[in-house]
Formats: sequence, structure tokens, C-alpha cells
Amino acid sequence: MFYRIEKCHKFVDHRGQLVEFFRRSDMNDFPSEFGQIYVVTFDSPGKVRGNHFHTSGVEAFGCVHGKLEVALEDVHTKERVEFTLSADNETFERLRIGSYVAHAFRNITPTAILVDYCSEQFNPEKPDRNPYILFE
Repeated sequence: MFYRIEKCHKFVDHRGQLVEFFRRSDMNDFPSEFGQIYVVTFDSPGKVRGNHFHTSGVEAFGCVHGKLEVALEDVHTKERVEFTLSADNETFERLRIGSYVAHAFRNITPTAILVDYCSEQFNPEKPDRNPYILFE
């Protein structure tokens, strides 16, 4: 199962925070064409997003507000990991996953916001979003 937690540069001062979520040099092993960026909100504790996998492309996630429980599972080997992503960590963490890695996020704070870069643009005529329940 391909997944990796990467540390991003985070700058904090009296105005707030600035995080370098992606720089060109961070994307050397991504497909060369730009895909799509999503901003995903969780409006109350316990809300779940994801619960699917993709057969192509790579994704990168970062929690920009709140705290999220994360579940990943390789759909072929059934290898599974769970951990948290939090906007309050001293360093900003970016989660990168590959194809055939099912993923789900559950909010464990009053609200949360997740940014998601997908290397492939969503095509409603050929949606590559395969249901795979990790969190109920």
C-alpha cells in the first residue's frame, strides 16, 4: 500500500499561519498534468467523507482546520492503517496516497476542513470513485 506522511513548511506569526502545501519540487513524482483541487468541509463531529478508492492517479490531503481520524486500506492486500491529521500540529502534514488505496476521513472536532489535490480531474462520464466502507 502506498501512502506517505510528508512534512510541509509552516510559518506562524501574529497574523496566523502560512503553509506551503505544494511546491513544484514536491510534485516531481506526480503525473505532469494538473488534476483538481477540492476543499472538503465537515460540519459536525462524526461526519465521514471518502469511503472510496480510485483505480488511477494519486491524491494528497492536508487538514487545514480541526482534526480528522483517517483510515486507509489497500483494496488488494487488505493492509490497513489508522491515524489522525490535525491542523494544530507544530508542523503541517500532507498525506499522499496511491491508486487502489481506499480512504476515509472522520471529523473528531466541532468542524474540520480538508484540502485534497487529485492528480486526475473528475470525469462525471467515467467517475473513478469506487465505494469502499472504512468508517460507518
